[in-house]
Amino acid sequence: MKTIHKLILIASAFLLTIGCTNKFEEINTNPNNPDRIEQPKLLLSGVIRQLGNLGDVKYYGSVLGDYLVDQYVSMFNDVFNSTLTGELYYDGRDVQDMIEIAEKNNQPHVQAMGIIIKSFMFQQMTDTYGDFPYSEAFQGKNGDNFEPKYDTQEDIYNDLLLQLESANELLMKSSSEEIGTYDCLYNGDILKWRKFGNSLKLRLLIRMSGKKDVSKNISDMVSDPGKYPLMSSNSDNAAITYLDDESDHWCPPYNAKLEKFNGTEFMSVVIEDHLKALNDPRIKVFFSPTVKGVEGGKYVYAGVPNCIRDADAANYNGGDSYNSRKGYIFAPRLLDSKYASPTAAQSVLLAYSEVMFNLAEAREKGIVSIGDAATYYKNGIAANFNYWASRIPSNFKDMKSMACPPTEALEASNVIPDASYYEQPKVAYTGTQAEKLEKIGVQKWISLYMCGIEGWSEWRRTGFPKDISVTPPRNLPSSSNISEWPRRVPYPQNEQVYNTKQYQIAVSRQGADSPLTRMWWDNK
Repeated sequence: MKTIHKLILIASAFLLTIGCTNKFEEINTNPNNPDRIEQPKLLLSGVIRQLGNLGDVKYYGSVLGDYLVDQYVSMFNDVFNSTLTGELYYDGRDVQDMIEIAEKNNQPHVQAMGIIIKSFMFQQMTDTYGDFPYSEAFQGKNGDNFEPKYDTQEDIYNDLLLQLESANELLMKSSSEEIGTYDCLYNGDILKWRKFGNSLKLRLLIRMSGKKDVSKNISDMVSDPGKYPLMSSNSDNAAITYLDDESDHWCPPYNAKLEKFNGTEFMSVVIEDHLKALNDPRIKVFFSPTVKGVEGGKYVYAGVPNCIRDADAANYNGGDSYNSRKGYIFAPRLLDSKYASPTAAQSVLLAYSEVMFNLAEAREKGIVSIGDAATYYKNGIAANFNYWASRIPSNFKDMKSMACPPTEALEASNVIPDASYYEQPKVAYTGTQAEKLEKIGVQKWISLYMCGIEGWSEWRRTGFPKDISVTPPRNLPSSSNISEWPRRVPYPQNEQVYNTKQYQIAVSRQGADSPLTRMWWDNK
């Protein structure tokens, strides 16, 4: 009891020292609350890092894009939950805080960076669900609106174009002001941020080009690179690089659980067939040889069809040891502490190769009259090869005899094809317009491997590659688990409970809350 009285006296003396009401509000305010942050750049690094740590988005996007197979999610039951974009929506609140504080403090460069990041987030979310809370998003923070309306995807797209236009204008009249290491994407390089924002705008315009005439929008950008700079090399890629210092940049693949890498996740037969048909060396980067499959002294790469029944999947190709998993660039340190790399795998948000493929499509369709479609197309292919070659650690050349499980020795030079690659009938930019557009679509899809949901989105929009389907492309004794490939992700169940009225309005307008309901821009 004496001890308690003594503590009370000490506390009372302290309060008397500072005064009963002097600075009361300051003392009782959480210093970590975003409202207390005076430098919005302090939020920037965390926001960018979260974009790179969205493992669920990349993983599920790879399954939906038919790059990877996981028999536990091949029926797409597990894909349909709030984790796919829940992380984006929650992190969006920090981005909104950053934008508002930067605008209040007259820091246009940080404000613009926030706008670009927010636009990227909402592009991902609306392309996942369709109609989505946008104009009234994040208003619940101040207790103003806990039931935001769902904006149509068309309206979201139209406003994102305006937002990206404003971001470009803000960056044109601003400087980095020593933002430096707070920006773990471009290190405060204003020009690269402008290229990212404008390249994202081009992505949106191409995606909506089947619904609206975007020729003037794209022509204005291509004809005025000074005002609308686009990515011009892989050095402009919006790609988050992880560092060796785990406390600074946490690399999701490198720190993944071993059972995740050695589990039920394999290469899809769809991408296997495409890469093998082209004798494409990227297969050695994207995937690992099978553990037991060696024929004629050569390593074997073998995929598994998505959406086949468990009984067939368990024995496909002879079992798990005869199926290929992801490449060593994505290997966790628990698999191989010698060769697994914390820095090889990046989190790619948008790449120069995508810009080239978008311009190739626009030129081939006559949306723009500037440039040469064949040149854009070839530049896109070469850029993707060069990108993956650049990610190979120097010690991978020793992997053939040392890695566990064994894999091929790999050097950057092994990944760059010779000129004959571009002369193959399936690659050469020849044929009818329809054939050329298919070649653009297939090469773009390959280039979007491990780029979130983008490969899936492009298939939904273009129909390429044509062999993404529910029917396994190889003869199997059993039928597929599902009847049709998903076109969207149903809304999280929480929306039906806590935002019932707005949810019902959205469903009545957009269509059934079903994986088969199509996006506004989905024409195929």
